[in-house]
Amino acid sequence: MIEVDRQSGAIIREWDLKQSLDENRVALADNLANDPIDWIHVNAVIYDPSDDTMIISGRLQGLIKLTNDNQVKWILGPHKGWGRNRRGEDLKAFLLTPLDSAGAEITDPLVLNGDASHPEFEWNWFQHSPLIKEGGNIMLFDNGTSRNFNPAAVERYSRAVEYTIDSRAMTARQVWAYGKERGKETYSSVISDVDFFPDRQRVLFCPASRSKISKEKAGKIVEIDYNTKEIVFQMSVSSEALSGFHRAERMNIYP
Repeated sequence: MIEVDRQSGAIIREWDLKQSLDENRVALADNLANDPIDWIHVNAVIYDPSDDTMIISGRLQGLIKLTNDNQVKWILGPHKGWGRNRRGEDLKAFLLTPLDSAGAEITDPLVLNGDASHPEFEWNWFQHSPLIKEGGNIMLFDNGTSRNFNPAAVERYSRAVEYTIDSRAMTARQVWAYGKERGKETYSSVISDVDFFPDRQRVLFCPASRSKISKEKAGKIVEIDYNTKEIVFQMSVSSEALSGFHRAERMNIYP
């Protein structure tokens, strides 16, 4: 990642991810993702003003928070396969521990590693579009690709999911999710988006790709009431030529 001054074009700082992360980790690899060149596939970068850090979405690794001097603060994702970075740091020290809805640590190694899901917690798989809600919770689009390391799973689904992360206790608790109940109908193995509108308490859930699994021609845009999970608006974006869309944004038509 490179931060650039807009006015002068000068480089302010760089984050070399091969220094801070494990470029040799291929635990999430499937038939789409065993590429030593595209080993992380960063698809989003967001700034967290609460502690002056960056959060990156690495599709093939997880969600990672980095300081301005490229130090890892935490990693949200399955625990399997993490080793050391080029600086010799053991990245397992930065893995977040999942909590159940009561706030108790989930200790089942199958859940920790990502081989199984917990009734009250599921990891993010090949995620996109993270955002920070007011109050600090993180919401993202969990594509669910190769969920639980099973690319041939019969039950496939994508989710909009929200986590509360405690960086001091190094824990993550799933506090809201939508999409599993829709199953293959809203499954998107790639791209996709999620947005939250605090003034309306609405979530925009956007499984964006054409799906051979669901037989959908293209993606969907689904607006959901955050509190009730009632669908208040839904549309399909259909085209024989369109493989999907990467993001969907609400725009005011008036100046």
